[in-house]
Amino acid sequence: MDKIYADEIIADYIEKIFGFALTKLMNTDKAEELASRITLDVYASLLKAGEINNIDGYIYRVSCNVYARFVDEEIKGRHISLDEVNVPGAVDFTEDLIKGEDYTRLRREISYLGRIQREIIVMYYFQSLKQQEIAERLNIALGTVKWHLHEARNRIKIKLTEDKKMREKGTLGINPVNMNMGMSGTPAPDGKCPSDYFTKLISQNIAYAAYHEPKSITEIAEELGVSAAFIEDEIAVLEDMSFIEKLPGGKYQTNIYINERTKETTEAKHELYKKYAKIIREKYMPLVFDALKDYKAKKIYVPDDDYNFLMWSLVAYSIRHLFLLKKDASAHSSKYFIKRKDGGAYIAVGWINCDAELSYDADKYRVPNNMTRASDNIYSWQLASYYDSRSNNHSDNKTEDYDWLYEYITGKITKSPEHADKFKRLFDINYLVSKGGSERVNIIVTSSSEQDFRNILPAVPAEFNAIGEELDREVYKLDKAQFPAHMAELHRAWTSNCLSDQNMAAYVFEILLADGALKPLTDTQKASVNTILFCDTLPQ
Repeated sequence: MDKIYADEIIADYIEKIFGFALTKLMNTDKAEELASRITLDVYASLLKAGEINNIDGYIYRVSCNVYARFVDEEIKGRHISLDEVNVPGAVDFTEDLIKGEDYTRLRREISYLGRIQREIIVMYYFQSLKQQEIAERLNIALGTVKWHLHEARNRIKIKLTEDKKMREKGTLGINPVNMNMGMSGTPAPDGKCPSDYFTKLISQNIAYAAYHEPKSITEIAEELGVSAAFIEDEIAVLEDMSFIEKLPGGKYQTNIYINERTKETTEAKHELYKKYAKIIREKYMPLVFDALKDYKAKKIYVPDDDYNFLMWSLVAYSIRHLFLLKKDASAHSSKYFIKRKDGGAYIAVGWINCDAELSYDADKYRVPNNMTRASDNIYSWQLASYYDSRSNNHSDNKTEDYDWLYEYITGKITKSPEHADKFKRLFDINYLVSKGGSERVNIIVTSSSEQDFRNILPAVPAEFNAIGEELDREVYKLDKAQFPAHMAELHRAWTSNCLSDQNMAAYVFEILLADGALKPLTDTQKASVNTILFCDTLPQ
């Protein structure tokens, strides 16, 4: 094989080789030694080899052979026994190791143990330390060592007895979930939100594993089909940020509202929302459109005086705010906010998309929660949807964007070098756009307070109280089976006021577009639609 190609293969596999070694030995120093031996053997054999059809399989076979020789050297002449579980002795050890089911399973079961029990087992059986020596090394009581040794030994025996065949990965090891992360509440001051802490698939699956019932680290590891060593640090981070709570007895429970629906419940809810969106369109939207015909007299700035652009924002805003029919609705969910170490205070939410093929385009109706930003001079509201061109990322909706736009509106910044970065940002996000050789503000701006702005909108007809309660009952019945007991109260709260669900706006948009009440947006409008800035000055 060409040396350059061999070098590329080694570069691609060096981390995987170390991972293989660490999984086998559970000791960093020895894993490094084993990994270096494997890398040397793999490299030498690649240089001698011709074309290799299956690089993964080839490197795995070399790794196993080097590992077998390494173990032979480590325990030559010793017979390792874990009570009734026998490990092949020194005679023909390499051959037996490859074939020896008990030994392979024994090491795997040890890897599933939590950190303390794993360390004690390795020290006692593999490093031949006495129990008193282990207690001194770990700085724990001798009785604690004996208890952990007894518990670990019994657990391994039970697991090996349950099934004489090699144990397979847990369900999540075979078919991991993939969650979209979001939140309800206030992000950290630096903009961090749940999606920043769940970028890795393993973090998402740790959270899911301990969601429906509490699990120990060992049980989570088994469910993921990995060594407990690979998830302990991840669990510590999630616990530190209060996404996972450690319960008495050492088990963990996930504090994330995970929304997972079957094809049947997903499509049933879709039909429900279509039905009630039609009611909103017929009984309330005409009132909203009529109320805003004279918007110029109501302290509202609209780019290009485009009434259609205004109504996109007002349709969404009125649904999110005026159908909160229960007086305590806002406080109802805020009491579940969790204060995070990074300064955020929110409910973390995970969505697991339905894998089954649906009868409709789900992306068209998936709307993140509305976002608000505030400072001394401004307050803003924004709703993301299928119809805009934004990233829909909380962290990209910055308070300073609105502060800088306010500075532009009030003449505090001009097109001068010291303000170049601010202008560039505002043009990049299309809050400012060029037209006719000058620039103009490209979002809805009102000099009314938010409460006065809401008062511009028509009152919701009394009949919507009964209509809303009817929808709430239907949605709760559809979803309640998927949520564990510790999420039941929050789920009940979040199936209140479903008429104001942010996703409902998408259904109403679709109907209004279909019947011509709303017109399609231009590319420039898609960048800033459904965004309202509240401040004391209107653009000129």
